[in-house]
Amino acid sequence: MTTTPPRSTAPMRLGLWPPRKPAPLERSFALRRLVFLASLPPILAVAWVGALWGPALLTIAVLAGAHYYSWRAAQSDAKRANPAVRLAVFVTLHLAVVYLCAGFYAGFTLPQAQFALYAQAITAFDLRRRTNLFSSLGMSLIILYVGATLARDYVLIIFVLAFLALALAVFYRAEVEDGLQGAKIKAQGAHLRPPTSNLQPLTVGLWLLSFVILSFLTFAFTPHFAGRPLYPPFSLSLPIPRGPTAQVVNPAVPLLQINGWSDQKGDYYYGFDNQLDLRYRGGLSDGVVMYVQSPAWSYWRSHSYDYYDGHAWSQSDKSLTDLSNDTGQRRLGAFEIPADEQALGDEVVQSFAIVHDQPNLVFAAYRPVELYINASEVALDSGDGLRVGAPLKAGDIYTVISRRPNFSPEQLRAASGSYPPEVAARYLQLPGNLSPRVRDLAQRLTAGAPTAYDKASALRDYLLTVPYDFFPPPQPPNSETVDNFLFVDKRGVCEQFATAHVVMLRSLGIPARLVAGYGAGDHNPFSGYYVVRASDAHAWTEVYFPGYGWVPFDPTPGWTPSPYTAPVQRWIFSNTWEALPFSLTDVAAAGAALMRQTLGPASIFFFIFSFLLGCGLLVFALRRLAPRARPAYSAAIDSDPNRLRILAAYRAGLRCLKLRRAPAQTPHELALYVARADWDELTAAAEQAAYRVTPPPASLARRAQSLISNLRLLTSGQRLPGKK
Repeated sequence: MTTTPPRSTAPMRLGLWPPRKPAPLERSFALRRLVFLASLPPILAVAWVGALWGPALLTIAVLAGAHYYSWRAAQSDAKRANPAVRLAVFVTLHLAVVYLCAGFYAGFTLPQAQFALYAQAITAFDLRRRTNLFSSLGMSLIILYVGATLARDYVLIIFVLAFLALALAVFYRAEVEDGLQGAKIKAQGAHLRPPTSNLQPLTVGLWLLSFVILSFLTFAFTPHFAGRPLYPPFSLSLPIPRGPTAQVVNPAVPLLQINGWSDQKGDYYYGFDNQLDLRYRGGLSDGVVMYVQSPAWSYWRSHSYDYYDGHAWSQSDKSLTDLSNDTGQRRLGAFEIPADEQALGDEVVQSFAIVHDQPNLVFAAYRPVELYINASEVALDSGDGLRVGAPLKAGDIYTVISRRPNFSPEQLRAASGSYPPEVAARYLQLPGNLSPRVRDLAQRLTAGAPTAYDKASALRDYLLTVPYDFFPPPQPPNSETVDNFLFVDKRGVCEQFATAHVVMLRSLGIPARLVAGYGAGDHNPFSGYYVVRASDAHAWTEVYFPGYGWVPFDPTPGWTPSPYTAPVQRWIFSNTWEALPFSLTDVAAAGAALMRQTLGPASIFFFIFSFLLGCGLLVFALRRLAPRARPAYSAAIDSDPNRLRILAAYRAGLRCLKLRRAPAQTPHELALYVARADWDELTAAAEQAAYRVTPPPASLARRAQSLISNLRLLTSGQRLPGKK
């Protein structure tokens, strides 16, 4: 009768790979403490750049409790985590996903950043093994990346350096723990010094300094992405509910005017309104209104005015062109903008992050061709301005793709042909109260200018000599602004400079218009952002040239006379060395062109190989500099008195028996050759003293000394059998 072997009760594992033994539980409190500390800089970075202090403090509190729970759980011998805890983590993590989705549509502040914070705190309840701790460290790196995408200044560098230092401390401590566990040192009554690393502080400092320098050089001299992104960023909160309107809706409140005068500062710019009243007086604050990420310098244009009545500007044509119906939406939030007869060059991709509520005007580098914004409808006004149905709110993000002008002064001088009737009808209008001396001044200043471009430049250059005054005197009643500005006050603000430029050009038969928007702002070369403030609100001029369309001029002192959108900067320091008599950018471009002609497509591999070679040489140099010191705990092990007594007895036995062990011969092999019971026992004691980290007991040391005493008595004056 055949018997069937008992069926295994072990669970069957399906798959191609053999089962893996789970990693041991991580019981080191010091390592967990460092991982927790390393998670703080990324969390604080997100709180700093995104003003998420409430979620950040909640995350830190929960994260501390979660790390402590995971450490307590690792102290037990349970091979599996508590099922109830894992279920709670699973459910809570999915609730965080629901919160993320709801935040997109409810307009929460940076819901994706909040989700990253909460996810790290939730998953920290199941960090029982070292691999889990390293995964938590990787999540901290992701949170730091989220902070980097939101950062617009240099403060983030502090958080990055703090995270790098703590991450290195985590890896160092992990190596120390590996050394302790591998050696299995158990301090049993003996006070041993803790193990130390082979790396000296000088070596670590050199490594960190080299890492920072290499990272900076790689970042600084690597071409920056300046092309069209796969998914242009725009906010995913509730879309703008209403359709565009011809009215400019400005949420800012004008300053109180007393007899046309105010010396206060506020956030209201009177150029962002249905009518630009040149009699308004008041300053602008330095508060940040938006951040613009752009690879090219530009003014951020909003709209233009065509009708001037002697003291104010307005738009004579209130009609709007609905972009959503004319061009269709390729996908949600995408709008195409007709370009008309423009000399269009390279694409410039800009992302606008609104910090302070703005009017229902879409700011962009001129000339925009595509817009990505969370709105159901977008309209183009008659002056080439973009409108949405409601004011832009703080936290809104949209992206504009513009085409920079592609013309030179020589081409503009050669521009000829008659002006289109619709352009001449709108943009040659002048008020009836314009004084003859304004016309005479325009004729006199342009007497030697043969072309429209030269005339516009001559008038601009003259206005650049007029003093700028932040708070000019109030305009007298019933006076015309340009005449009062040029011949009475002889000083003013940007709106008066631009108005004088437009009016004098129109008096010469050259179509021109006044444009409002923001100046470029302060550029941060590391983040690529332009910091735009309320005081950057500005007005300038656009002049029409047949075949090229509207060309910007700026007659205001202290601003850019020809504010064309600059070429795309693909290097971080593209415009840093402009004071030098030669252009380092041109030198770098020439060198890159020479390398490309010499190596062809393989040039990129040459740069990669050079970078990797430099990193390899750095590592080699650091390894050469690192001292080859023995671990500190080996000296404590070797100094054990019982160990020293046993090894001394073994060496005395070798001398007593007149033996010499070959370099490749083990003590056990020598004992087989000697073939003595007492020598076998002494050899076993010596092997235990030499190869076991645990100190031998005192009884074994006494036994070894007794064996060597007996061996001396037995071998005194005798030779071993078989030895000649």
